[in-house]
Amino acid sequence: MPTRIHPTSSQREETTRSWWTPLASLLAAGLVTTLVACGGGGGGSTAGVGTGGTGSFAVGTISGFGSIIVNGVRYDDSSASIVDDDDSSSSSSSLAIGQVVEIRGSVNSDGVTGTASSIAYYSALKGPVTAVNVGAGTVTVFGQVVNVTPTTLFEDVSGLAGLAVGNVVEVYGLPDAGGAITATRIELEATSIGAFGGDFRIRGVVSGLVVTSPGQRFSVGTVTVQTDNATQIEGTIVDGAFVRVRLDKTAIAADTYTAKRVKVKNRVYESGVSKAEVEGLISEFTSSSAPFKVNGYPAQLGTSVTYEDGAVGDLADDVRIEAKGVVTNGVLVISKVEFDDDSNEGGSDGNDAPFEFDGVATCSATPCGSPTGSIVVRGVTVQYDTATTRFDDGVTTLNLNGARVEVKAIAQSGSGDTTLLATRIELDN
Repeated sequence: MPTRIHPTSSQREETTRSWWTPLASLLAAGLVTTLVACGGGGGGSTAGVGTGGTGSFAVGTISGFGSIIVNGVRYDDSSASIVDDDDSSSSSSSLAIGQVVEIRGSVNSDGVTGTASSIAYYSALKGPVTAVNVGAGTVTVFGQVVNVTPTTLFEDVSGLAGLAVGNVVEVYGLPDAGGAITATRIELEATSIGAFGGDFRIRGVVSGLVVTSPGQRFSVGTVTVQTDNATQIEGTIVDGAFVRVRLDKTAIAADTYTAKRVKVKNRVYESGVSKAEVEGLISEFTSSSAPFKVNGYPAQLGTSVTYEDGAVGDLADDVRIEAKGVVTNGVLVISKVEFDDDSNEGGSDGNDAPFEFDGVATCSATPCGSPTGSIVVRGVTVQYDTATTRFDDGVTTLNLNGARVEVKAIAQSGSGDTTLLATRIELDN
């Protein structure tokens, strides 16, 4: 049975209310930082996210629901506005594990819960598969290399080996210093370009801009983009600008497509953001004393930095980290760095698994009495196996149905999608 890694909004709202109720008292007591909409500038403090300031900004991968978990923070999204890659209004039912999102809102003083005022989700690529290399762990889309890791989730395809040249896929992921993408989620959109009814998409840095008649021509990675009089353009296209491009699926020449929409969206911190948490791969790194970028966003190390699962000497281009700190003069001054090694293991106690779901468990067969089975938490199906899954706080397969639990899980290849296997199940207190 394929694992659902794309929950419905009604199933996700249940746990939102469960932890939001006690949080309301914290709001009344003034213990939560103000939302971005309240404005304010960045200060000079190097304190971590969750202390002082006016608004927070987060970029990262959705690793769980309870409400929505990004960079280890659980954001209540019950009142958040949600938009897609076209800036069109969407709903929380569109959010899925492995998607890359931008969150604006606030983080509480505990540093692990917060409130989202807006959530934007977007993919890095949507286009045709031009090569698959299972041995190297890569798939090439639009001529752009996409690296697959043990934690990359697949939907509607069994995994990397299930992809074929000519398939149309949507790739969520993080760019590296050379322009390749480390995939966090890959969705099979169609088995061929002819069977695909939508538009292609690409994001990246403009290069080789020339004026044509009509329109303009430029490159984003390996794709040549041609605009014309019908192209909707937002912002000024210049070399070095970061753009989101929606393309007609019919190529007008080799690796050349007509743009339906181009939006310039440089990677800068918006006014009113004083704190930020950015997940991504490092680029433009020269030394620990010089500025660099994380997922394309400007950053530099603060005077006092805490490191988790690594040290300052481990910082280099293409190293994946979560960087947290305050925004000063448009730069993230980092106070904490967490290194991410794409591990797909639960650790000795099952608690280090990369995915997490908090909510009421519903057994696929009631009761969950067999040694192996599956439960649904927040609309996501998670398998368990008593030989490998650790049960804590009195939870057993016999009383699992209806229990409010916290589940840690790892990814596994499935027959049609990625499946999730619980490494630890405990009561959610």
